[in-house]
Formats: sequence, C-alpha cells, structure tokens
Amino acid sequence: MTEHRAQSTDFSLLVFCILCSVFCVLSLSCGKKGPPTLKSYEKPDAPTGLKAIHREDMIILSWSYHKKENLKKFHIFRAEDTNFQKIGSVTKDETSYTDADFKTGVIYKYKVVARSMKNILSNDSNVIVIKPRPVPSAPKNISYRIGYNALSISWESSGEGIFYNIYKSYEKGKYNIAPINNEPVKATSFSDNFDLSRPVYYTVRCVLYNEARDEGHASDEIEVGPANFTPSRPEGLNTVLADDKVVLIWKENPETWVIKYRVYRKLSESEGFKPIGESATPAFTDREKTGTKHTYRVTAVGPSKESEPSKEVAVDF
Repeated sequence: MTEHRAQSTDFSLLVFCILCSVFCVLSLSCGKKGPPTLKSYEKPDAPTGLKAIHREDMIILSWSYHKKENLKKFHIFRAEDTNFQKIGSVTKDETSYTDADFKTGVIYKYKVVARSMKNILSNDSNVIVIKPRPVPSAPKNISYRIGYNALSISWESSGEGIFYNIYKSYEKGKYNIAPINNEPVKATSFSDNFDLSRPVYYTVRCVLYNEARDEGHASDEIEVGPANFTPSRPEGLNTVLADDKVVLIWKENPETWVIKYRVYRKLSESEGFKPIGESATPAFTDREKTGTKHTYRVTAVGPSKESEPSKEVAVDF
C-alpha cells in the first residue's frame, strides 16, 4: 500500500513537471513577457540644467535628461508665489517647453519632473526664477560684406544697453533656438566663416543681457550665397619678354576664395579683348607671337562671379 502511494506521488510529480514545461514553452512561443523586474519600479532621475529664455511673447524652457529607458513623459510646473501648478507635459523625447501664458514684469518660478512608465515621479529639477521684461524691437538695416577670408554682418544700433544674438541657417526662414554667438554681442557687427557650396541665411535679434535674456523679434533675413562673391580686381600686372613668349605676373588676390585667374589679350581695337587662358596662380605665359602689339589684362574668378579687369599692359614684339 505504501509502495503504491509512493508510485502515485512520483507519477503526479512527473505530470506536474511536464505541464510546467509545456506552459513555459507556450508562453515563450506566444511572446508573453516575463514578470516585471524591480528596475521598472525605480524612481527616475530628476531633470537637470533647467533654463529659460524669454523670446518675443514666449518663455522657452529647456533641460537635460539622459536615462530614458523607462521614462514616459515630463511634467512642467510654474509658480507665481510658492504654490507650483502643472502647466503642461511633453513626451520623453522632448526636452523643451514653451509657455505663452504669462505677463511681463511678473516673477515666475519653473521646475520640471520626470514620470516613469509605472507613473513614478522623480525629484524636482532645479528651480529657476524669471521676470520677463518688455522685449526690444528688431534690428534694422542688416547687411553683409564679403571679406578676404570671412563674412561680416552688420546692422544699425538699437540703443544703449542693447545686445544682439545672431542666427544662421541653411534653410530659409528656419533657425535653431540657439544663436551662433556664445554670448550676446555688444557690437553692431559679427564675423563668420562663409560656405562656398550653398546659400546661407542670417537674422539678428536684440537682447537684454540679463538672466532671462529677454529677446525681441528677428530682423529681416539676409541670404549670402556663392553667387554674391565678387573678387577684387587683380593688381600689379607686369610683363616680361623671353624669346618668343610673354610672361605675365601680378599680385595674388587677398581673397582666399578666389578659384582662378582669367587672362585676356587684345590685338586690335576692332577685335577687342578676348580670353586666351586661365591660371590657378598669379602668372601666365603667352607663347603666341603674332608680330603685332599685344595688350593684356587679367581678372580674378570667384565661385560664380568674375572681378573687374586689372589695369592694361601693352607689349611690342
């Protein structure tokens, strides 16, 4: 009798193990997830580096966050005294928020909280305090000048105590939130490297140099492209006769973006100047001897435009 009960127990245990194995296989094949881990219930990290910029009629908040694996969203809170109220939320992939419901001259406090997939809230981010002030008007008469190795942008002064931010884009009308200058500039001009391959767009904003960086509306947009790059005329053209050839030399143009030089020759007034060759360096050799008077001039060629011609030099063979 005891032996029969033992065999029955062993058989039942075997069946139980088999059923467990089958259940596990079916669970895996059906793609069912295992039990949640304790990691998913961990408190998320707090957002860091919260800062604010007052631009036109917006207060733009931005912050940093690194570990987003179990994150769901961010909640934004604002207070006019000591009582914070939630004013909005953004997804975990966004680290900025725009507050358009505020008044100038009022002190506001902001903070951001992260929320996990399990609805667990993080500690508060750093709290920032901002008192938006009326923003200055847009700069006027923005213009540019192509220099030897840089582009110079300039505009009219907007008055004492006004600083400026410069924005750059390769797409017309669309600019990043951050200017290309690290700090607001006091001068009414700014130098930047230029791009020879495609058009570039610029705009300038006035800014009050305070913690909120109260920033006004954008200036008119200017377009700077290779089609606008015109070199200066070559200087110092001279000739040297050597046997049956004429060697032309001149000063190298100061613009670093000059691509080549084009040489012109005139044999008669009726024919006028005609191009006879090009050179990447400020020198050219004319080997054609016609027995008549030769008059030469040279131009510098940029990405798409040609300079005015140099002074003319005549040679008698």
